[in-house]
Amino acid sequence: MNPPAPIQLGPHRLKSHVTLAPMAGLTDVPFRALAWRYGAGHMVSEMVSDKPELWETGKSRLRRVPVPGVKPVAVQIAGTDPAGMAEAALRHVDEGVDVIDINFGCPAKKVCRKAAGSALLSDLSLLGRIVERVVSAVSVPVTVKTRTGLLPGDGVGFEAARIVQAAGASMLVMHARSRACRFVGPVDRASVGAVKSALRIPVLVNGDIRSPEDVARALMETGADGVMVGRGAIGRPWIFQECLGGPPPDAREQWSVVLEHVQMMHDFYGSAMGVRIARKHIEAYGKTMGFDAKLCLRLTQAQHQLDWLTDQQSRQLAIAA
Repeated sequence: MNPPAPIQLGPHRLKSHVTLAPMAGLTDVPFRALAWRYGAGHMVSEMVSDKPELWETGKSRLRRVPVPGVKPVAVQIAGTDPAGMAEAALRHVDEGVDVIDINFGCPAKKVCRKAAGSALLSDLSLLGRIVERVVSAVSVPVTVKTRTGLLPGDGVGFEAARIVQAAGASMLVMHARSRACRFVGPVDRASVGAVKSALRIPVLVNGDIRSPEDVARALMETGADGVMVGRGAIGRPWIFQECLGGPPPDAREQWSVVLEHVQMMHDFYGSAMGVRIARKHIEAYGKTMGFDAKLCLRLTQAQHQLDWLTDQQSRQLAIAA
């Protein structure tokens, strides 16, 4: 199967059709730097609230840090007030952001309790007004990430997609599950295919993409312009290289990535926070690469974490030799 045509997002041509999904608490600056190196064609920041009182919190500041060398710089915003979302988009653009992404897909309870994220699929009129106000407020492309609906087969995602396009969005990403499904159960790529057939703007498909075969299957089943890889990239940032037809890295390169990634997290967040945040990634690498990370997850010092991983690297490479 030939790769899709290059995706044009306003003045930006995306590097490839295999992109990285924004995932709060996971796809931070260190992770996105690695994903970009291995071929991710487009990346969006972790979700940032539209609330101005949260603008200068530590979490918001770190989520707004751009990854060196990455273009376009894309930030995802979430909220429920059209005026507030437009103001937030302007603040980001004033900081140099190239693309604004709007979150209508997050199923997390703490987001939906505020009627944001995928909860907005229950109010399509408000959803449309948010996109319209943001598009009118900024001079950069506006993209949207959403789901197939509130419940499986309800068709709400299809209606939302048409509204989003009419409101001026430049690209749509659809997770092939409903809000009720969260991340569980089979994906509904037929619904994404129906959306792609109805829209003129680029459409990316998201959900259960963990291999080159999954990429090919998702594109064939939906006709989408590209894919967005989410949880399949955690513990495996080199998945983009594989999905673009490249070879998987050997064990030595994988271990080099693990150690570099952990050091990057220590440097980016500081030792104490970096150790805590690194644990979920170390656990994911352990599942991918076949080592038991339980002891490492209990370590509280940055150097001890790195020392343990270095020792594990030596053991695994010696066995493989």
